[in-house]
Amino acid sequence: MHNKSRFAFCALLTSLVATLASAQVYTITDLGPLSPTAINMWGQVVGNINGQAFIWTQFAGQHGLGTLTGGTFSNAAGINDLGVVTGTADGPATIAGHGIKQVCSDLTQPFVWTRQNGMQGLGGAVLDTDFEPCDVPFYGTWINIRGQVVGYDGIYSGDWQFGFVWTNSNGMTQLGGSFPPTSANAIRDNGQIVGQNSTSLFDLICCGLGLNHATSWQSGVTTDLGTLGVADVAYYASSANGVNDLGQVVGWSNTTPVPGSGDCYYGSPAHAVLWTSSGEISDLGTLPGDTFSTASNINFFGQVIGSSGNTATCDYGVSPFEVIGRPFIWTRRRGMQDLNTLISANSGWVLNSATGINIWGQIVGLGTLNGQSHGFLLTPKFRRASRRRNP
Repeated sequence: MHNKSRFAFCALLTSLVATLASAQVYTITDLGPLSPTAINMWGQVVGNINGQAFIWTQFAGQHGLGTLTGGTFSNAAGINDLGVVTGTADGPATIAGHGIKQVCSDLTQPFVWTRQNGMQGLGGAVLDTDFEPCDVPFYGTWINIRGQVVGYDGIYSGDWQFGFVWTNSNGMTQLGGSFPPTSANAIRDNGQIVGQNSTSLFDLICCGLGLNHATSWQSGVTTDLGTLGVADVAYYASSANGVNDLGQVVGWSNTTPVPGSGDCYYGSPAHAVLWTSSGEISDLGTLPGDTFSTASNINFFGQVIGSSGNTATCDYGVSPFEVIGRPFIWTRRRGMQDLNTLISANSGWVLNSATGINIWGQIVGLGTLNGQSHGFLLTPKFRRASRRRNP
């Protein structure tokens, strides 16, 4: 869908979503053993079951995406509005760069999947010469309507980790203006990439690995999105996890200076944040009683999803900063709400995480149903506003 027609379509939904925001009541669909990661505007859901990528649709149910020829696993991370899926898989590939060209028998690499052509590996690139090229894994994190894929390599040794963008015309290239460790977590349809990036060599030496800032890359310009810190900003960290078509960005930031040089910021509270398209940052807070929160995604209408809790985990270079607790939805009108309070109390479900949201406000994530781990799809249930009776 072209940008002009897409924005016209979105404008028609404004009044519909206004009703949604006032109701915020959801019906829930059981996705079985699927661990969902993303959902597009057509309600197509991607996720994973036992190390294999799957796509789910309302009418066809679950369909395995398979693996690359000679590969052993696949992991779906994102899907665009044309139904093209990206993620990570292993298989043979040729990588090149820095005057090096090498054939790898089994490379962990990003992929794209279409219903017509199946799964195709995107290979890798020699982003740094300090490592054996075939030993460097590459992870795909998101895909936009143009088919541009972003992600990062899996080397987090010393100060090396690079974000990348892949296009059909240029292949895989390192993000310009980046200073490792860097990761690209999402890409907007107009090509804006968001993620995190070390701000300078000073920060790396002074404050320890991992004190990165949320960053935006667009048209060759790298922009530090900043943190919630006012003074001594070098001692605050942040990251951007999602971006919508209006340029609003979500992620997290520390709320106090990080003590010592801990990579994962356990010693400092971190809150979900929202950056406007002009760069202003807002603290979205936490659910009552919690210390940590992080925002994972935002849709066209500014509805934000994420997690809030008292436990944070970070396995840097493999997965981002994560909060274990309760999934939330945040809107400017109602603030942050626990999704568990917005479904039927007798459903048997306990919702644990929210990973994707589409333009209709449908949300996917992972929870437990009668004690068993299941994926879920939440669909807004619209209610007519009650009329006040005259006294």
